[in-house]
Amino acid sequence: MIDLRIRGGTVVTMDGERRVLDADVYVDGARVVAVGGAQRRTRRTLDASGMIVIPGLIDLHDHLRDLTPGVRVGEGLKIDAFLRAHWRLNEHMGPDEYRVGALVGTAKLLRSGVTSVVDHIYPFHRPGLAEAAIAGYEATGIRWFMARGIMTRPYRPICEPAADAFRAIERLIDVVPPGRLFVAPVSSRQAPPSVFARARRFADRHGLGLYTHVAETEAEVRTTRDRHGARPVQLLHRLGFAGPDTILVHCVYLSGREIAQLARSGTHVVHCPTNHMRLAKGVTEVPRLLEAGINVGLGVDTMDDLFAEMRQEVLLQSLGTMDPGAVTPATALEMATRGGADALGLGDDLGSIEPGKLADIVCVDVATPHLQPVLDPVWTIVNRAHGDDVAHVVVDGRIVVRNGKLSSVDERDLTNEVGEVAAAYLRRAGIDA
Repeated sequence: MIDLRIRGGTVVTMDGERRVLDADVYVDGARVVAVGGAQRRTRRTLDASGMIVIPGLIDLHDHLRDLTPGVRVGEGLKIDAFLRAHWRLNEHMGPDEYRVGALVGTAKLLRSGVTSVVDHIYPFHRPGLAEAAIAGYEATGIRWFMARGIMTRPYRPICEPAADAFRAIERLIDVVPPGRLFVAPVSSRQAPPSVFARARRFADRHGLGLYTHVAETEAEVRTTRDRHGARPVQLLHRLGFAGPDTILVHCVYLSGREIAQLARSGTHVVHCPTNHMRLAKGVTEVPRLLEAGINVGLGVDTMDDLFAEMRQEVLLQSLGTMDPGAVTPATALEMATRGGADALGLGDDLGSIEPGKLADIVCVDVATPHLQPVLDPVWTIVNRAHGDDVAHVVVDGRIVVRNGKLSSVDERDLTNEVGEVAAAYLRRAGIDA
């Protein structure tokens, strides 16, 4: 007898043929065993009637330590000034904040259809922060990846010596599940080239991925060129940091030569459109990257949810190129599913709903007036749906959200704990929220 039947939905498979089927999905253990076909006996049934069933969404870039949404510190500032303001707050964070941030952050993501997330986590200014974050991830049932940040400058109370960072990452190798740990210098503004070169050697030695922010501001490009005689992405290639095991976040300011280098090296790119708009970073030229054959995924980056990011990707590229068809809804959904899976090296396991793949599945309830009529399921998902429309979420064959509620976390208790921890944190930081 098979474990689970997801019954009655319209399945956007994202398979090789991009089929959309009115079909049941059958799951046994952690994997999909059938989409459609003869009815099978199952132990459990998840009712997806009136729903669109999609692959689990993949958030390739987030900072789950964020416990200060709405605090005016840094509001209206551009990225570097914004970061300096928030580092002063981060100094007051400890293990409780890192655990609760990871817990509420992953809970929010699961509730909105994200089944996999990469948390770019830093700073590490106190003991036990990584372990606390892992406890938070594990509590919700999300598939989590840790991009362990290395920040050696510029704000002394919360930066760390590079040697300490690499020793800490080495200890994490036995704690983080295989394939889920990235060595992640924060950016060229927070770590020198020697750290990036050392990160490549370390990652190769231990079989880890690489990850960083890059080409995020025009000032970064100017400074890198003045100091090192190369643009940021050119420098990463020179250092050996780029490659098919590397994820680069933002990539706003790229030359044609850098785009060609990314394509040749097989490096992956993440765009975070809402964050780019909020902090006035600029528009990553996603259509050019895709045309060059570069894999591009999406990141929430402390904003709302991946439904919003898919929609913003379509809209922002339309405005940036003055071409309403620059990024289609189908392309945006592909970035949030298959693009994310490929970046994580899991294209054979995630990103689509088809037999043999891991059962990361999201059921979106479209039987509501604001989503009707549904003429094109992909168009509706990208242009109209929200995280609040998610009814059920399955990760690795386990039901982690049912009827809009988390299965493994008491949401009322979590809400109370987040409020208490955030209030205490802000009091220590001297912030009147």
